[in-house]
Amino acid sequence: MHKRFLTNNPVAYKNAINAAESYVSKLEDGEIGWLHSKPFDPTPGNPQYFRLMFDLLNILQTMDMPVHARILEIGSGPGWVTEILLMMGFSVDAIEPSTDLISVAQERCAALKTHYRRPAPPKVRFHQSTLEEIEFDDQCFDGILFFDVLHHVVDEEIALEKSFRFLKPGGCLGIVEGAWHPDFKALERALIAEMAKFGTLENPFSAEYIDYLLDKSGFVEIERYVGVNGFFSKNKLSQPLQNFSASPLAGSNNITARKPDNNGHLYPSCTDFSFKTDAQIKIVSGGINIATRTACLVIDFKNTGETLLDNKTAQTGHITLALRQGAPGTKSFLEAQERHVLSETLIPGATVKVELEYTLPLYASLENWELDAVSEGVFWFSGRGIKSCPIHCL
Repeated sequence: MHKRFLTNNPVAYKNAINAAESYVSKLEDGEIGWLHSKPFDPTPGNPQYFRLMFDLLNILQTMDMPVHARILEIGSGPGWVTEILLMMGFSVDAIEPSTDLISVAQERCAALKTHYRRPAPPKVRFHQSTLEEIEFDDQCFDGILFFDVLHHVVDEEIALEKSFRFLKPGGCLGIVEGAWHPDFKALERALIAEMAKFGTLENPFSAEYIDYLLDKSGFVEIERYVGVNGFFSKNKLSQPLQNFSASPLAGSNNITARKPDNNGHLYPSCTDFSFKTDAQIKIVSGGINIATRTACLVIDFKNTGETLLDNKTAQTGHITLALRQGAPGTKSFLEAQERHVLSETLIPGATVKVELEYTLPLYASLENWELDAVSEGVFWFSGRGIKSCPIHCL
């Protein structure tokens, strides 16, 4: 099995970390400016800007992390990815071995409060360390991101084993990398030149080896991707998708992988009708405000079935909560303006408290509203014989 570019020429851990620490001191003036302006690329055509932004946004959308998720960012560098994660509402723990790069990142993130008029300082903690050395509580992160950085990791087995341990059940690992193969001689020459200049570790994975490591570490739902971005004219829509990818699948290690739910037990999806899907909705407080024609509710939502109730919006069948009159599909059916995604994924037996607010249609009656759940794109819970919850006027 092909493994890594330098598999037969191992790099001492301390040498690699010392090189990472001194990296900024070896940069020329223009390269230091790039640290502060990244990802904006001033070269003709702005190729790095498009590549970096497309790849980052694609992997984050595919990881589909919950609102206000806690993210572990590996190798945060000058902090441009950190900035975006924070502005998307995530809290971030950023690992970076270089004190100089952490200083740049801290300066950028501190400026978010004034530049974007944020009401509070960004939720970020920087750790001068490596994934091999650092420790966190088990199961404390919703997502872990390796963006253009896994090839700098010295001990890949420890790194992925710790990533698995740090993720919450159902949490997602996201990787954006180029792949290596012994035939990629131009890539090897570029890596050798980079290491000669800076001393940093440039040691990418083969596709089959990283899949092997992820499986060995316990990850499931391992998927790899190529990016296809841009506007497409009508005559291009009938062409094969691979015609528009910037790199072939064999040359990419763009991957998502998940930690199994509930310590290794994978529950069936609610879209699998051979298993029982059921839920219980209990009103804790609230109701319909007649004056404002809104419904403000606090509920307990319990998974009383055998299937996973997923809140990942990229998944067909993810769960939302909807307020309706009449049965779906009938002439009397009417729905409030909003649907709310379930705030977290629920395994069988789990309960979550949810705050909801709905706006009722202007000319609708204020009577006979019911709170129902929807497996998006698949079914309404009430359509499967599951009880909805009546909502009364206050």
